[in-house]
Amino acid sequence: MKRSTALLLSLVLFGCGKSAPAEKPAPSTPAGPQPQSLETTQLRIGAKTFTLQVADTNDRRETGLMYVRSMPADRGMIFLFPAERVLAFWMHNTPIDLDIIYADHAGRVTAVKTMHAFDESSVSSEDPADVAIELNSGEAAKTGVKTGDKLDIPDSLRSRAR
Repeated sequence: MKRSTALLLSLVLFGCGKSAPAEKPAPSTPAGPQPQSLETTQLRIGAKTFTLQVADTNDRRETGLMYVRSMPADRGMIFLFPAERVLAFWMHNTPIDLDIIYADHAGRVTAVKTMHAFDESSVSSEDPADVAIELNSGEAAKTGVKTGDKLDIPDSLRSRAR
């Protein structure tokens, strides 16, 4: 009896030998929706040509580059809007820093700005624009693009914005 009491007391004092739960393996896919797989277009920006995914509908524009964890230096996304207006973007669920280039209907660059991962404050075009282009942070400076420059955005691409 003394032995069983001592055993019971040691189990209470030192635990039942229950080990800590094993770490769960990382999921094979990231949380949240997967990045979009969209049609692409080639566009020269400053001194460099980029392959840009085309976001030409509300759903595509809303999702943008959310959940994209990395992107090759020569890639990005072009957002096409049906009419000029002051645009504002944020970085909700976007884990990489990005440059954003705003342009008006004539293709004139109205602003070049940097946005930081997961920052939910608005980054405005300040002037009316109907195009926004997102690139990896630092790429806009590498191309030499600046406010007032002209981008040659094909009318066939612009006409798809809805």
